[in-house]
Amino acid sequence: MICARCNKPIERDEPSEKVEHYGGTGVGATMDVHARPCRPAPQQTYPTPPIRY
Repeated sequence: MICARCNKPIERDEPSEKVEHYGGTGVGATMDVHARPCRPAPQQTYPTPPIRY
């Protein structure tokens, strides 16, 4: 399984929690996250300018 919070694998013997996310117009989703708080994966909020040489 992959943690929905940090995008890292959850090992078989590692505790995890299921989190329900309900969709406003349809079916929701059940995601797995680490039981212990993990650091969220970085998210790109704006485009990165191209590297110019």
